[in-house]
Amino acid sequence: MPRRALPLLALTLTASLGLSACGLANGGKSAGGDPNAPLTIMADAEPHSTLLKEAEKQGLLGDVKIEVKEIAGDVDPNQLVASGDVDANYFQHKPYLKNWNAEHSGNLQLVDVVHIEPLGLYSRKVSSVDKTPAGANIAIPADAVNQARALFLLEQAGLLTLDVKADDANLDYAQVTEKNITANPKKITFTKVDRPQLAATLDDPKVNLSVVNGNYALEAGLVPDKDALVLDKVENNPYANGLVTRPELANDPRVVKVAQALSDPKIAAFITEHYRGSVLPAKASGSVSSSPTPTSAG
Repeated sequence: MPRRALPLLALTLTASLGLSACGLANGGKSAGGDPNAPLTIMADAEPHSTLLKEAEKQGLLGDVKIEVKEIAGDVDPNQLVASGDVDANYFQHKPYLKNWNAEHSGNLQLVDVVHIEPLGLYSRKVSSVDKTPAGANIAIPADAVNQARALFLLEQAGLLTLDVKADDANLDYAQVTEKNITANPKKITFTKVDRPQLAATLDDPKVNLSVVNGNYALEAGLVPDKDALVLDKVENNPYANGLVTRPELANDPRVVKVAQALSDPKIAAFITEHYRGSVLPAKASGSVSSSPTPTSAG
């Protein structure tokens, strides 16, 4: 999934306290290159933190110790990695990271991809896509990259046509907007909402349908492969989530070991059995070919 934009400011203090209590060395800084220190990783609760803990539970990390810090409140996990407060994060896909690096002059790297959270189109008012009313209002993610992904999903659903292609390797997803719509036969309008709040718009009388990221759908009790009217395609999907770190840690044996563990067939089997289509292993899907050797996401 990549990240929530300024949600729930009341949680900021909680998040700050959590970071200050991490028990990190060097006055709150991460362990950096110390090969014997735990690797600190910030992750979304579902499915990211669950998968890290499952890899640890199954003994796939060997003697590598990890300290998982779940993301909450108004924090930027990429900024915390860049500043050295944590060693790595696991919450985002490559288009999101690419856009973040461009906006922040960053050089964070995607080490490996792990899973895909299918983006879905949901409704409690419309029973099928073909019953979408004329003039329907659809809630979509407010951030640029996921907004583009939502528009591609709506094109896949047959509700509109775009003048760009999702599988274009040179496409800047952050630049894809409503201006790229070349056909909108139902005169659909859009409400842009922070991703953590999209599931709540299903009960908004002014919204007919909502595009919700997989992790937030799970948190809202939705079952994507059952409840979604449409799910984005998995094959060659560029939105696979993966482990991200600083360039100087990309080849750190601990980082490589965690990346290998998350890509282990045992974790792929756990994803398949535990999430039943709500989360999919990236390697099994053929969405992105990658290895634990770092790939620049800049």
